[in-house]
Amino acid sequence: MERIDKETLYVEKYPEDRYAVITLHRPEVLNAGSPTLFGELAETVNSFENDDQVRAVVLTGGTGKSFSAGADLGGMTFDSMGNCRKFIRLAHAPFEAIERLSKVVIAAVNGYAFGFGTEIALACDLVLASDRARFGLREMNHGLVPAVTITRGVDMIGRRRIAWMAYTSDDLSAQEAQEFGFVNKVVPHDSLVQEYTELAVRMAKRAPLAVAATKWTLNKAAGGHYREGENLMPAIFASADVAEGRKAFEERRQPVFRGE
Repeated sequence: MERIDKETLYVEKYPEDRYAVITLHRPEVLNAGSPTLFGELAETVNSFENDDQVRAVVLTGGTGKSFSAGADLGGMTFDSMGNCRKFIRLAHAPFEAIERLSKVVIAAVNGYAFGFGTEIALACDLVLASDRARFGLREMNHGLVPAVTITRGVDMIGRRRIAWMAYTSDDLSAQEAQEFGFVNKVVPHDSLVQEYTELAVRMAKRAPLAVAATKWTLNKAAGGHYREGENLMPAIFASADVAEGRKAFEERRQPVFRGE
Protein backbone atom coordinates (compact mmCIF):
# COMPACT_ATOMS: atom_id res chain seq x y z
CA MET A 1 0.00 0.00 0.00
CA GLU A 2 1.20 3.49 -0.92
CA ARG A 3 -0.05 6.53 1.01
CA ILE A 4 -0.03 10.13 -0.21
CA ASP A 5 -0.89 12.89 2.28
CA LYS A 6 -2.30 16.25 1.22
CA GLU A 7 -3.56 19.17 3.27
CA THR A 8 -7.25 18.19 3.29
CA LEU A 9 -7.22 14.50 2.35
CA TYR A 10 -5.01 11.47 1.98
CA VAL A 11 -4.84 8.74 -0.64
CA GLU A 12 -4.10 5.05 -0.15
CA LYS A 13 -3.27 3.08 -3.30
CA TYR A 14 -3.43 -0.71 -3.48
CA PRO A 15 -1.64 -1.58 -6.75
CA GLU A 16 -2.02 -5.32 -6.28
CA ASP A 17 -5.81 -4.97 -6.39
CA ARG A 18 -5.86 -1.89 -8.62
CA TYR A 19 -7.92 0.45 -6.47
CA ALA A 20 -7.38 3.59 -4.40
CA VAL A 21 -9.11 5.10 -1.38
CA ILE A 22 -9.44 8.88 -0.97
CA THR A 23 -10.15 9.88 2.63
CA LEU A 24 -11.35 13.40 3.34
CA HIS A 25 -9.35 14.62 6.32
CA ARG A 26 -10.41 17.85 7.98
CA PRO A 27 -11.55 16.39 11.32
CA GLU A 28 -11.60 19.76 13.06
CA VAL A 29 -14.52 20.86 10.83
CA LEU A 30 -16.11 17.45 10.21
CA ASN A 31 -14.50 17.22 6.74
CA ALA A 32 -16.31 20.32 5.49
CA GLY A 33 -15.53 21.30 1.92
CA SER A 34 -13.22 24.27 1.33
CA PRO A 35 -11.50 25.80 -1.70
CA THR A 36 -8.38 23.79 -0.87
CA LEU A 37 -10.34 20.55 -0.49
CA PHE A 38 -12.22 21.13 -3.75
CA GLY A 39 -8.94 21.65 -5.58
CA GLU A 40 -7.12 18.72 -3.99
CA LEU A 41 -10.03 16.33 -4.54
CA ALA A 42 -10.40 17.28 -8.20
CA GLU A 43 -6.66 17.02 -8.78
CA THR A 44 -6.50 13.62 -7.08
CA VAL A 45 -9.42 12.17 -9.02
CA ASN A 46 -8.06 13.50 -12.31
CA SER A 47 -4.67 11.89 -11.58
CA PHE A 48 -6.25 8.44 -11.76
CA GLU A 49 -7.37 8.74 -15.38
CA ASN A 50 -4.04 7.56 -16.80
CA ASP A 51 -2.93 5.56 -13.76
CA ASP A 52 -2.92 1.87 -14.75
CA GLN A 53 -2.53 0.88 -11.10
CA VAL A 54 -5.99 2.28 -10.30
CA ARG A 55 -9.16 0.94 -11.90
CA ALA A 56 -11.60 1.78 -9.10
CA VAL A 57 -11.74 4.58 -6.52
CA VAL A 58 -13.36 4.86 -3.09
CA LEU A 59 -14.22 8.23 -1.53
CA THR A 60 -14.82 8.21 2.23
CA GLY A 61 -14.55 10.25 5.40
CA GLY A 62 -12.60 7.63 7.30
CA THR A 63 -13.65 6.06 10.57
CA GLY A 64 -14.88 9.24 12.25
CA LYS A 65 -18.46 10.46 12.53
CA SER A 66 -18.48 12.61 9.40
CA PHE A 67 -18.22 11.96 5.67
CA SER A 68 -18.53 15.71 5.04
CA ALA A 69 -20.74 18.04 7.05
CA GLY A 70 -21.14 20.58 4.25
CA ALA A 71 -19.15 23.42 2.75
CA ASP A 72 -16.97 25.67 4.88
CA LEU A 73 -17.82 29.10 3.50
CA GLY A 74 -15.54 30.87 5.95
CA GLY A 75 -12.62 30.58 3.55
CA MET A 76 -14.26 32.67 0.84
CA THR A 77 -15.61 36.17 0.51
CA PHE A 78 -18.62 36.88 -1.69
CA ASP A 79 -18.23 40.62 -2.07
CA SER A 80 -18.27 40.53 -5.87
CA MET A 81 -19.84 38.51 -8.65
CA GLY A 82 -16.34 37.54 -9.74
CA ASN A 83 -15.55 35.98 -6.35
CA CYS A 84 -18.88 34.14 -6.39
CA ARG A 85 -18.30 32.72 -9.86
CA LYS A 86 -14.76 31.71 -8.93
CA PHE A 87 -16.01 29.87 -5.87
CA ILE A 88 -18.78 27.96 -7.63
CA ARG A 89 -16.48 26.90 -10.47
CA LEU A 90 -13.92 25.67 -7.95
CA ALA A 91 -16.62 23.87 -5.98
CA HIS A 92 -17.83 22.10 -9.13
CA ALA A 93 -14.35 20.84 -10.07
CA PRO A 94 -14.41 17.64 -7.96
CA PHE A 95 -17.95 16.78 -9.07
CA GLU A 96 -17.02 17.02 -12.72
CA ALA A 97 -13.76 15.15 -12.13
CA ILE A 98 -15.65 12.24 -10.55
CA GLU A 99 -18.23 12.11 -13.33
CA ARG A 100 -15.63 12.40 -16.12
CA LEU A 101 -13.28 9.77 -14.72
CA SER A 102 -13.57 6.64 -16.85
CA LYS A 103 -13.42 4.43 -13.74
CA VAL A 104 -15.96 3.55 -11.07
CA VAL A 105 -16.00 5.88 -8.06
CA ILE A 106 -17.63 4.48 -4.91
CA ALA A 107 -18.83 6.78 -2.12
CA ALA A 108 -18.45 5.06 1.26
CA VAL A 109 -20.48 7.34 3.51
CA ASN A 110 -19.38 6.76 7.09
CA GLY A 111 -21.37 9.45 8.91
CA TYR A 112 -22.77 12.97 8.45
CA ALA A 113 -23.22 13.89 4.78
CA PHE A 114 -24.80 17.32 4.65
CA GLY A 115 -24.81 19.78 1.73
CA PHE A 116 -21.53 19.15 -0.07
CA GLY A 117 -21.38 15.68 1.53
CA THR A 118 -24.74 14.64 0.09
CA GLU A 119 -23.96 16.19 -3.27
CA ILE A 120 -20.52 14.63 -3.74
CA ALA A 121 -22.04 11.24 -2.89
CA LEU A 122 -24.66 11.83 -5.61
CA ALA A 123 -21.87 12.45 -8.12
CA CYS A 124 -20.28 9.08 -7.38
CA ASP A 125 -21.21 6.00 -9.40
CA LEU A 126 -22.13 3.75 -6.48
CA VAL A 127 -22.97 4.67 -2.88
CA LEU A 128 -22.47 2.52 0.20
CA ALA A 129 -23.68 3.99 3.48
CA SER A 130 -23.00 3.08 7.07
CA ASP A 131 -26.16 2.57 9.08
CA ARG A 132 -24.99 5.60 11.08
CA ALA A 133 -24.91 7.89 8.03
CA ARG A 134 -27.23 10.86 7.75
CA PHE A 135 -27.93 12.94 4.67
CA GLY A 136 -29.39 16.40 4.19
CA LEU A 137 -29.41 19.62 2.19
CA ARG A 138 -29.15 22.48 4.69
CA GLU A 139 -28.33 25.22 2.20
CA MET A 140 -31.73 26.93 2.37
CA ASN A 141 -31.27 27.36 6.13
CA HIS A 142 -28.51 29.82 5.18
CA GLY A 143 -30.19 31.47 2.20
CA LEU A 144 -28.33 29.27 -0.28
CA VAL A 145 -29.35 26.87 -3.04
CA PRO A 146 -28.12 23.24 -3.31
CA ALA A 147 -27.15 23.82 -6.93
CA VAL A 148 -25.64 20.43 -7.71
CA THR A 149 -28.61 18.54 -6.31
CA ILE A 150 -31.33 20.57 -8.01
CA THR A 151 -29.58 20.19 -11.37
CA ARG A 152 -27.81 16.82 -11.40
CA GLY A 153 -29.88 15.30 -8.60
CA VAL A 154 -33.20 15.68 -10.38
CA ASP A 155 -31.85 13.52 -13.19
CA MET A 156 -30.59 10.97 -10.70
CA ILE A 157 -33.34 10.57 -8.11
CA GLY A 158 -36.32 12.64 -9.22
CA ARG A 159 -37.99 16.02 -8.79
CA ARG A 160 -40.27 15.26 -5.82
CA ARG A 161 -37.50 13.77 -3.71
CA ILE A 162 -35.10 16.61 -4.43
CA ALA A 163 -37.86 19.15 -3.76
CA TRP A 164 -38.50 17.67 -0.32
CA MET A 165 -34.83 17.66 0.61
CA ALA A 166 -34.14 21.17 -0.72
CA TYR A 167 -37.21 22.94 0.69
CA THR A 168 -37.37 21.27 4.12
CA SER A 169 -33.66 20.76 4.89
CA ASP A 170 -34.79 17.67 6.81
CA ASP A 171 -32.16 15.03 7.50
CA LEU A 172 -32.53 11.52 6.10
CA SER A 173 -31.27 8.35 7.72
CA ALA A 174 -29.21 5.95 5.63
CA GLN A 175 -32.27 3.73 5.22
CA GLU A 176 -34.42 6.69 4.09
CA ALA A 177 -31.70 7.74 1.64
CA GLN A 178 -31.75 4.24 0.20
CA GLU A 179 -35.53 4.46 -0.18
CA PHE A 180 -35.06 7.83 -1.92
CA GLY A 181 -32.78 6.10 -4.41
CA PHE A 182 -29.36 7.65 -3.97
CA VAL A 183 -27.84 5.03 -1.68
CA ASN A 184 -27.31 1.61 -3.24
CA LYS A 185 -26.67 -0.35 -0.06
CA VAL A 186 -26.75 0.29 3.70
CA VAL A 187 -24.28 -1.75 5.75
CA PRO A 188 -23.41 -2.05 9.44
CA HIS A 189 -21.01 0.73 10.40
CA ASP A 190 -18.25 -1.63 11.49
CA SER A 191 -18.48 -3.48 8.15
CA LEU A 192 -18.16 -0.41 5.91
CA VAL A 193 -14.42 -0.78 5.22
CA GLN A 194 -14.79 -4.46 4.39
CA GLU A 195 -17.78 -3.75 2.16
CA TYR A 196 -16.14 -0.96 0.18
CA THR A 197 -12.91 -2.93 -0.15
CA GLU A 198 -14.74 -5.93 -1.60
CA LEU A 199 -16.75 -3.72 -3.96
CA ALA A 200 -13.67 -1.78 -5.12
CA VAL A 201 -11.74 -4.98 -5.84
CA ARG A 202 -14.75 -6.30 -7.76
CA MET A 203 -15.11 -3.09 -9.80
CA ALA A 204 -11.38 -3.02 -10.57
CA LYS A 205 -11.80 -6.36 -12.33
CA ARG A 206 -14.56 -5.14 -14.64
CA ALA A 207 -13.81 -4.58 -18.33
CA PRO A 208 -12.29 -1.05 -18.51
CA LEU A 209 -13.73 -0.12 -21.91
CA ALA A 210 -17.22 -1.28 -20.94
CA VAL A 211 -17.00 0.65 -17.67
CA ALA A 212 -15.88 3.81 -19.47
CA ALA A 213 -18.64 3.56 -22.08
CA THR A 214 -21.31 2.93 -19.45
CA LYS A 215 -20.13 5.83 -17.34
CA TRP A 216 -20.00 8.23 -20.30
CA THR A 217 -23.55 7.29 -21.25
CA LEU A 218 -24.88 7.74 -17.71
CA ASN A 219 -23.15 11.08 -17.18
CA LYS A 220 -23.31 12.71 -20.61
CA ALA A 221 -25.74 15.40 -19.37
CA ALA A 222 -23.45 16.46 -16.52
CA GLY A 223 -21.65 19.34 -18.21
CA GLY A 224 -24.82 21.25 -19.00
CA HIS A 225 -26.12 20.81 -15.48
CA TYR A 226 -22.96 22.24 -13.92
CA ARG A 227 -23.05 25.24 -16.28
CA GLU A 228 -26.64 25.88 -15.13
CA GLY A 229 -25.42 26.01 -11.54
CA GLU A 230 -22.62 28.39 -12.45
CA ASN A 231 -25.11 30.77 -14.03
CA LEU A 232 -27.53 30.53 -11.11
CA MET A 233 -25.34 30.65 -8.03
CA PRO A 234 -23.28 33.87 -8.25
CA ALA A 235 -26.36 36.07 -7.79
CA ILE A 236 -27.48 33.96 -4.82
CA PHE A 237 -24.06 34.06 -3.16
CA ALA A 238 -23.91 37.83 -3.57
CA SER A 239 -27.32 38.40 -1.95
CA ALA A 240 -27.99 40.07 1.40
CA ASP A 241 -29.88 36.94 2.43
CA VAL A 242 -26.72 34.84 2.23
CA ALA A 243 -24.83 37.41 4.27
CA GLU A 244 -27.64 37.26 6.85
CA GLY A 245 -27.57 33.46 6.82
CA ARG A 246 -23.85 33.34 7.53
CA LYS A 247 -24.14 35.98 10.26
CA ALA A 248 -27.06 34.17 11.91
CA PHE A 249 -25.11 30.90 11.86
CA GLU A 250 -22.14 32.55 13.56
CA GLU A 251 -24.43 34.19 16.14
CA ARG A 252 -26.40 30.95 16.69
CA ARG A 253 -29.80 32.49 15.93
CA GLN A 254 -32.55 32.12 13.36
CA PRO A 255 -31.91 34.18 10.21
CA VAL A 256 -34.37 36.81 9.02
CA PHE A 257 -34.49 36.68 5.23
CA ARG A 258 -35.80 39.67 3.26
CA GLY A 259 -35.47 38.50 -0.32
CA GLU A 260 -32.65 40.94 -1.01
